Amino acid sequence: MNENMKKVAINYGLLMASVGIIFTLGCYIIDESLFVNPVGSVSVLIISLAIPFFGIRSYKNSNNGFATFRESFSAFMLPVIFSLFVSLIFNLLMYNVVDSELSSRQGELAFEEMMEMPEEQLQTTIQFMGIDSIDDLEDKIISEGKKNMSLTGQLKSSAFNFIILAFIALIAAAVSKKNPPEFE
Repeated sequence: MNENMKKVAINYGLLMASVGIIFTLGCYIIDESLFVNPVGSVSVLIISLAIPFFGIRSYKNSNNGFATFRESFSAFMLPVIFSLFVSLIFNLLMYNVVDSELSSRQGELAFEEMMEMPEEQLQTTIQFMGIDSIDDLEDKIISEGKKNMSLTGQLKSSAFNFIILAFIALIAAAVSKKNPPEFE
């Protein structure tokens, strides 16, 4: 791996990770109800998806405007891998060491948000989830939240994110590749 690629991987990987970490810490410090705010979550998702594209652009700029498919793919995926690793460590520490009850409180907030749904939609959700009552719904949401923030849940989430982002990286690399001319 050349120096330009290392620089892109570290800088853009830290930038991607910091977006999620700042959002999590901001919600934790300011108001935990922001965790279930879809606007914040979607904003973090969009920003996090855009950052690797800037990584490709940065690599191409440092390489005289050229990047092969492999280099474009690497310029996208290396920051993603670095970010997933940093985020995994942060989330494990945050949810299992710093505040082990945070995932339960987030589950309660998600349940309260669901209680504001129209009755028909709430009943459809309960039937879809295969549970019998609203109390069971609350228990299931809280237990799923705890399970998702465990080591196994975090690893599954990271693997899923990696696979989705790898498909996006393939498309981005195909679109952004620009091989240097063979003869000048």
